[in-house]
Amino acid sequence: MDTISIVVDIYRQLLVQLKNGVIPISLRTSAIVGTVQDDPFDNWIEMNIRKVLPENYEVVHSGSLTTPDIVIRNKSNGSLLGLEIKKLIQMPNGKDPRGLTIDYNSCLPCGSALIKIGKETVVIPCFYLFALLSNDSSSIVSLILMDGDFLNYDFNLHKKAKFANITEYKHGPYGEGSIRHRRMYTYPNPLNYKLEFFHLRQIIVAKKQDFEKASELGNITEVIIREDIFKNSFYYLIKDETKAEQKNVKINELPVLTNVFKDCKNRKGKERSASMPFLEPLNNKENDKTD
Repeated sequence: MDTISIVVDIYRQLLVQLKNGVIPISLRTSAIVGTVQDDPFDNWIEMNIRKVLPENYEVVHSGSLTTPDIVIRNKSNGSLLGLEIKKLIQMPNGKDPRGLTIDYNSCLPCGSALIKIGKETVVIPCFYLFALLSNDSSSIVSLILMDGDFLNYDFNLHKKAKFANITEYKHGPYGEGSIRHRRMYTYPNPLNYKLEFFHLRQIIVAKKQDFEKASELGNITEVIIREDIFKNSFYYLIKDETKAEQKNVKINELPVLTNVFKDCKNRKGKERSASMPFLEPLNNKENDKTD
């Protein structure tokens, strides 16, 4: 099985549970959902992956604060796939809680990831599973399995970011403090409710050539063209199997989406000012002391 075939199998395992437009989920102790990275939702996804993959596949949960969250290995031929899980919980009004961007912590997204196999460092393909949960965390209302390259294909930038954090010691007048220089990356949020081509859907977003190579062109609904800052155009397809089966899709007749994250590009830098307590000035007349 190649990368896209594994992703499609995981997608179908989740989709088979679809009821009334959402995917019901059962999590332990809903009160702790979203409090840590290694949370019950990650474990629920891992459980579903184990159900669908053959016995010769190994599924490794990386643990907290480690990217990607899950690594899948074919024990027969050694092929590997990383899966990073990003989850948001729907607000009472139905919107997502983040808007344009979402935090990727100190490791920006990428379609390739670094892992260790013994002492060897290995580069593996990486997909992202984006899930918008209902306000009570009882179901997935938006599901997107997305090639990480859709967000960032610059692996060198990814590697640089991964090792950019440093700590400075002997800080302060007594030399006892330290400063943790930790970068925080915010990149596009595919779960943004304003993105109607993603919102409240259950879909895969992957490279056109990968779908073609795997002969997975059924139920392709849209083409997305991602144009980078160098005017290169990369073609991605949306696969949506919640709709009636469509086998003979003509790619050149499908709707084409461009500049899907344009609002992120249009953001303007803001000067940060120091926050401090604010008091109204005293009334000078009241404070004048007269004989």
